[in-house]
Amino acid sequence: MKPIFRSRVKKALAILAQSGSPEALIVSGNPSAIRSRDTHFPYRPNSDLFYLTGSTSGEITLVLRPHSKQPVVLIAPPTDPLKNLWEGAPAPIKPLAKFLNAELVTTSDPLKAVLNALRGCTTAYLQSIPGTVSAAAKADLSNRGAHALRGLPTSLVEAEALTAKLRLIKDPSEVAAIKESATITADAIANALPLIEAGVRERDIAAFLEYFYKVHEAEPAFGTIIASGPSAATLHYHALSRKLKKGELVLIDTGAEHNMYASDISRMIPVGGQLSPELKDLYDIVLRAQLMAIKKVRPGVEISEVYKAAATELTYGLKYLGILKGPVSHLMKKGAFKEWFPHGIGHSLGIDVHDASPAKAITLEKGMVVTIEPGLYFQKPTGPLPVCGVRIEDDVLVTTRGHEVLTDGAITKDLATLLTIMGG
Repeated sequence: MKPIFRSRVKKALAILAQSGSPEALIVSGNPSAIRSRDTHFPYRPNSDLFYLTGSTSGEITLVLRPHSKQPVVLIAPPTDPLKNLWEGAPAPIKPLAKFLNAELVTTSDPLKAVLNALRGCTTAYLQSIPGTVSAAAKADLSNRGAHALRGLPTSLVEAEALTAKLRLIKDPSEVAAIKESATITADAIANALPLIEAGVRERDIAAFLEYFYKVHEAEPAFGTIIASGPSAATLHYHALSRKLKKGELVLIDTGAEHNMYASDISRMIPVGGQLSPELKDLYDIVLRAQLMAIKKVRPGVEISEVYKAAATELTYGLKYLGILKGPVSHLMKKGAFKEWFPHGIGHSLGIDVHDASPAKAITLEKGMVVTIEPGLYFQKPTGPLPVCGVRIEDDVLVTTRGHEVLTDGAITKDLATLLTIMGG
């Protein structure tokens, strides 16, 4: 067991202890999600529980309460031989409890155990994920009258309000894990290039990428997006029903999750190595916007400034294409670009592909990992452009003096080079 998990628990306890009143954090494993009747979706461990303990169990609950004589409690179910026969025995909990210096409570009534552990607390940070013990405790406390809350928390706060603060800054081991996932993703895209030709179905490319991940002991971090031509006008396109056509751009938006850490890369690939001058212009506009935004990334910069750098370049581009008219300063002031650039500049990245973040209006700090992904989308023919979309995305680490692009190993973004590769 890595010492980093013990350090994270210690840090969480320190944050809870800063309050003048007794506080507690309760984080539970995720329930198994039903796919239909008695079949289940592939299991995904709870991100916060993994972050704090390294455990991928779905059956344990962690309670942190620094005001108590026993600040760390692990709640686990008793052994169930019949369940073990069908599903296999879970990882033993005693070594984890010993490692975290935790009190181990074994019970078939975890809700009662959580409520008992919360006695004496005035504030509890609880999850809202349906089916978790933490969410059950939140519902129980929310539904009690004042007389039934004596000795129990009266202030209930979303757990992520605390865990997001912990998870926003990545330690070196997390950065290394994201890099490893990014390498797998980059290799998958590179190996998929021979498939990208006219007549190939979008879903075939997605299937190859996801197969590549599994062969390399990874999983898709999110639903793979393969969007060719007009499909790319839909931001989160998942139909995967179209066949690629020569002369179009195909959007690959994909990411591997390896050892619980995600990556997220978007590339536009020209089918057949040919593009119209208008699509070349569009690609170059979005790429310039991305490069200008990445250039802005450094400690102390507001994420809104990174967004503004991309939006300004996109506005210049839309004006060049004849889609917008007037002074760029005026167009920026009224947000004229938003019809075609309707999303933010990116998101935090880590254990979750859209990782925990305490607020949208953040100031960049060393150790943050964010995606930078400007795009332009046209859901109807506009100016010289057909129905289409372009998005280019990389994963960027904020460093002491600037930034590091963690996905630099992915296929080139230089359009001339891409056209040569795909036309060869």
